[in-house]
Amino acid sequence: MFLVESSLPMNARVALAGIALGTSGLSTGLVSWCAKPYVTKMRRFRPDGAGTAEELELTTYTLTLRPRITKVYDPSFLIETRRPLAKWELAEQITLTEYRTDAVGTNVHPTPGGAETVSETTNERGEVMGRWVVKWGEGGVGTCHEVGHVVRYFNVHEELLQ
Repeated sequence: MFLVESSLPMNARVALAGIALGTSGLSTGLVSWCAKPYVTKMRRFRPDGAGTAEELELTTYTLTLRPRITKVYDPSFLIETRRPLAKWELAEQITLTEYRTDAVGTNVHPTPGGAETVSETTNERGEVMGRWVVKWGEGGVGTCHEVGHVVRYFNVHEELLQ
């Protein structure tokens, strides 16, 4: 735009170049936002020990195609989301209706004021990038928050749910 001879004044050329770069950046950002929660691989497994909950491992990718592996230690924290282009999200608040059991089979009640990690997101080298942590209140009510950077939204294709 700057090298081609034209009757356009320089400030018009700068404005056109700015509009082109802005449009390109905006479209790249939208593609990143839309594709970020797309799950390419989902693994279900039950860790050793009686009474332990099933865990999920969900693989998503960044805009630069770097894998992000999010391990959800208790799938009851995954809820339907209202966010466009996503199916699940990690809950901000949860109330336990059933108590979990430990390895011996006794009910485990969360301790008010106690906290536990619900989910962790790691990069391709296995380094933890962030955690989704629940802090328990009275009556089994938990409030969750992010520590670091955790993938919170997931768009899971129907084929992966089988």
